[in-house]
Amino acid sequence: MADWRAIARGGFAIVWQARQESLNRLVAVKVDERKLDTEAEQRRFLREAGAAGRMSGHPGIVTVHDAGLLVDDRPFLVMELCPGGSLTRWMTADPRPSQRRVRDVGVRIADALSAAHLLGVLHRDVKPANILIDAYNNAGLADFGLAALIDPDTPLSEAVEAITPAYAPPEVFAKKPVTEYADVYSLAATLYAVLSGHAPRWSETMDLPSIPEMIKRQKNPIKRIPGVDKAFMDVLLNAMVENPQDRPTAAQFRDQLAALNLSSKLAPRPLDVAGEKQPSPPSPAEEPVAADVAEAEPAPKPSGRWERRGLATLAIVALVIAVASVIAVVNLATRTPAAEPTPTATTAAAATTSPAATTSPAVTMSSAVTTTAAPSPTVAPTSVPAGFIDCSAQRGADTYCASRPECWAGVIGLSDVPELATSQDCDKLHVYQTFIAGRLSYDVRRQSQLDSDAHIRRVCTTEIANSMLRSRDRRSDWEIRFLGPQQPDEYYFRCIIGRGERTEALSFKTPG
Repeated sequence: MADWRAIARGGFAIVWQARQESLNRLVAVKVDERKLDTEAEQRRFLREAGAAGRMSGHPGIVTVHDAGLLVDDRPFLVMELCPGGSLTRWMTADPRPSQRRVRDVGVRIADALSAAHLLGVLHRDVKPANILIDAYNNAGLADFGLAALIDPDTPLSEAVEAITPAYAPPEVFAKKPVTEYADVYSLAATLYAVLSGHAPRWSETMDLPSIPEMIKRQKNPIKRIPGVDKAFMDVLLNAMVENPQDRPTAAQFRDQLAALNLSSKLAPRPLDVAGEKQPSPPSPAEEPVAADVAEAEPAPKPSGRWERRGLATLAIVALVIAVASVIAVVNLATRTPAAEPTPTATTAAAATTSPAATTSPAVTMSSAVTTTAAPSPTVAPTSVPAGFIDCSAQRGADTYCASRPECWAGVIGLSDVPELATSQDCDKLHVYQTFIAGRLSYDVRRQSQLDSDAHIRRVCTTEIANSMLRSRDRRSDWEIRFLGPQQPDEYYFRCIIGRGERTEALSFKTPG
């Protein structure tokens, strides 16, 4: 494998794009941060990942090329790279995908689930982010194997962290056995979300609710989506009833969807209580790994004066798009690829393509996935970033001391790819905290650039960290890491420290 590039990450996993040199093709490598410590867990993952590999011939299942375990027992999958992203983008697409298009995706995925269930394999985490669009605009279900990491005996609090609660059936919260009917519920909830812009019974504007609130929410009736075909809604609602045995099987759900006679008109935008059209909020699930291609039906053709005005508007839009495309191509052309890593790993499935494990403690759950940070600009701004104050007089030019707590749940790294950290509230379980930062004047394409930077090595030290701490918090064995830009608009590095897990912030003194 070569040309590693992080393209997406979630609460428990990070997705890398890499080039498989033997076949000169791009693939997606998904590495889960949950370690499989026992032999039973490892066997179960490899068994279900192997089943996913055997099912890869199904048109509704994303092809799995390889699976295995890293040297630190983290599981990984090597999969087909789907440039169309996931259904998450469809939830906010404008224009909306047609009801017929959404139904067709449901038929395809339901057929894939039926094939999996015949082999005794459950998915357990069907959601918009796990349905990907390939290069031919076809949908496929991903993440078989990784979804199997939820053990039936796992405590409810841990099980909820390992799934996406918005798409989980009621029996998950009742700690009842999960069956094939759970996958049917989750697929119906996914189609509902694509049509409405949000998961059923879910408020996108609030934080992840407590488990008692989740359980209570399961008793609320699911509202019909205004403007969606009644028969379509009947099929979806029937697949999301509380009693699993009253739901259809995956094969029955497929046939019920296929029998619908739906219009090709675009699905309506969700309506608020006042009946006004509102923009769709983002999903509580993962972000897609690439740009999406959504189907859209052509709008009725205008006439006369309005046609001429519309054509003029389209010409302007086309010109703007063309200019933006040229800029994008130039930017891509001027970037140099990251240094080619040479990862090594042992696998329990004779895997030969696994990335090396270079991560800190496990990343905690996040309600959404964020894409990897873009390189910092070559010419960096001179303003002090938010959350920091200028401490150049004390620590050297273009150095910023943290003026408010900034904490991180964990750091993910792969070979020489710039490390990514997962942001976390400082009053929640975290591992690292930022104490100082500094301006960068170059694009960060390799972690080794930061590791060898003389200015970074001068300010990111235990001595400077301790000088900013109260005497009772000082220690000689801090673990210090260098982080490059974590967001596209950032132009600075961070120095972070940690030693074990904490649930409160360290207090750093600032100049003055």
